[in-house]
Amino acid sequence: MLPIDPAGRPEYPPVAPGDTVDRLGGRDVPDPYRALEDADAPATREWSAGQRRLFDRLRDGWPAVDAFRAAMTRLTAFEQLTSPQLAGGLAFFTVRGPADEHPALAVADPSGSRRILFDPHRHDPTGRTVLGGWTPDPTGALVAVQTAEGGAEEYTLRVLEVATGRTVDGPITGCPYGNVAWSGGPEAFYHVRGGPAGRGGARLYLHRIGEHPADDTEVPGATAPADRPTHGADADDTGEAAPELDVLLGADGRLLVAATADGLSSGNRVRIADLALGAPEKPDWRPLTALDGGWSSPWPATDGLLYVLTDLDADRGRILVLDPAAPERPRTLVPQHEHEVLESFAVLDDPALPVPLLLVLRSAGGHGRITRHDLRTGEPLGALPLPGTGVVTDLTFRQGGHEAWFSYSGPTTPETVHHYDAHRGTIDVWQAPGTPDVPAVLVSELHCASPDGTEVTVLLTRPADRPTGPLPTVLQGYGAFGEPQVADYYAAALAWAGLGGQFAVARVRGGGEHGEGWHRAGMREHKQNGVDDFLAAARALHDRGLCPPGGLGAFGQSAGGLLVGAAMTRSPGLFAAVAATAAPLDMARYELTGYGPYWTDEFGTREDPEELGWLLGYSPYHHVTAGTAYPAVLLTAFEDDARVDPLHARKMCAALQRATSSGHPVLLRQEAGVGHGARARTGRLAYFADVLAFQAEYLGLSVRSTGT
Repeated sequence: MLPIDPAGRPEYPPVAPGDTVDRLGGRDVPDPYRALEDADAPATREWSAGQRRLFDRLRDGWPAVDAFRAAMTRLTAFEQLTSPQLAGGLAFFTVRGPADEHPALAVADPSGSRRILFDPHRHDPTGRTVLGGWTPDPTGALVAVQTAEGGAEEYTLRVLEVATGRTVDGPITGCPYGNVAWSGGPEAFYHVRGGPAGRGGARLYLHRIGEHPADDTEVPGATAPADRPTHGADADDTGEAAPELDVLLGADGRLLVAATADGLSSGNRVRIADLALGAPEKPDWRPLTALDGGWSSPWPATDGLLYVLTDLDADRGRILVLDPAAPERPRTLVPQHEHEVLESFAVLDDPALPVPLLLVLRSAGGHGRITRHDLRTGEPLGALPLPGTGVVTDLTFRQGGHEAWFSYSGPTTPETVHHYDAHRGTIDVWQAPGTPDVPAVLVSELHCASPDGTEVTVLLTRPADRPTGPLPTVLQGYGAFGEPQVADYYAAALAWAGLGGQFAVARVRGGGEHGEGWHRAGMREHKQNGVDDFLAAARALHDRGLCPPGGLGAFGQSAGGLLVGAAMTRSPGLFAAVAATAAPLDMARYELTGYGPYWTDEFGTREDPEELGWLLGYSPYHHVTAGTAYPAVLLTAFEDDARVDPLHARKMCAALQRATSSGHPVLLRQEAGVGHGARARTGRLAYFADVLAFQAEYLGLSVRSTGT
């Protein structure tokens, strides 16, 4: 059992607060646990080892761990596939079998016969290697594959021969996550090195198959730094490059498109080059200044036009079409919808079609819809029949073809890939995932008002045999970077409901549920809005009798961990248990490590006194108050996390352990060898089992003998 001192608090590994105070923006900013930022310092190692022993000791006493691991295992025991990319008559997609640790890259021929082309686990039996981006060349002869090891987010690029699976080119190291742009065939491709993963500006290179990566040609002019001209001969003479760079090339190998961004929330800038008018090593770039000021995703189609999804002057998105010969005059093809958010589109321009088609994927309240439009005029031609009102993602298509694929899921329906044939006008299941053991649950929505009157929607999942009444409830949120919380298949929610609880997901401002305006309403100086929304959802669950007194927990991952940390330090009495995973929690120093420098457009920067005030207004670490009765807290840190440094969890843990006056534990769960993103299935299931068992322990959920 956990040792208890005379004051009734658990005994924690000792660490003495220091007297470090930074002078920032004309104010003093204390940082008493600065010493814990150094993970390799002997004192930090000893403290971390003590925290690990403490967590293990308590976790061994949680009776629900095995039940949740078993539930999560059953709920994920099905084949997961992605929508295919078509090249040379072959379909390329990823697949993870019911017992596989990682998704593998598969290829299928026109008959449907498939084989595994690259299996990360076979490549690395330790399980530390994950598959990143992958792109077949237009002929289907070769495929470029990215892999990363452990928690690294710097990828290694290799080229595989599709017929044999053998490596024929590479490795090329130092690549960020993303695809490559093949030059119309299997002879060469454009790729990016640097960017956030490489800790430097992203740069574009041309690689010819068979040549050493050191001989790759750096392609000038693709990037356009924010503080430099976006056009002109000397635009890149400084040698600087944008932190993020995406590149694509039309199927005919002619129109090259580069999009650069200086942060996840800053919008991007698009440049194009007609390779028929210049050497591939030195394209004649032209900036699409008509798109400056928003996020734009362009697609060069076989008709020679550029189709662009953009939120420029359209918070919920619209589609433009422009002629590369006159890019300053884009035309709106599909306008912004009054309520629905435009997510993606597909161009079906097979010459045999009576009317070339544009498929448009939109979402509203987390529910997807696909509509058909005349590609030439944008005229609506009706909606595609879908299996239900669930979530639609991963819309893909074959350039110059008549087919499209998309993934559909719902709260109790795993992701299933569907196929649309425009010639026949039919939709069928392309690859069925199998049927997991899903418990009987009820899914509904709760609507409540934030303090400023804004309506907040909360998605509820609860046991079907408990349609009403209070249940131990976990409330999850995210609220950042325009990422929506949708009603998709979520094994953690099903496991919690299947074992007798209620799982709630709050759609707070800062996410993308209602478009870019909803995102902006919860970022930078408006970040407090998202916290207000989350707290409003928590109070509504209490006030409407949906959770018992002492029966509400909060859960957030990454930026969602920041959200629940801010909510807890502001209203600790609302929650009985709080779990925050891989979260930035010291907002005065978040931008000094990891991916923090690329998030200043989302949160603000400490270098500006006003913006520092925003950050300190909700920074969880700076709002820990001595003598406060904090709930039970579980902080999870991944030791190889390249995005959010584990120092945040260490410092927050130390601050809470010293400050709390309750007898509830503050725990630090540390996991080595993994990072912020993709990881092995076994580790992921063990993580969720721990988090849910922690919530069950301190919310009073008695795990039932029946359920999942």
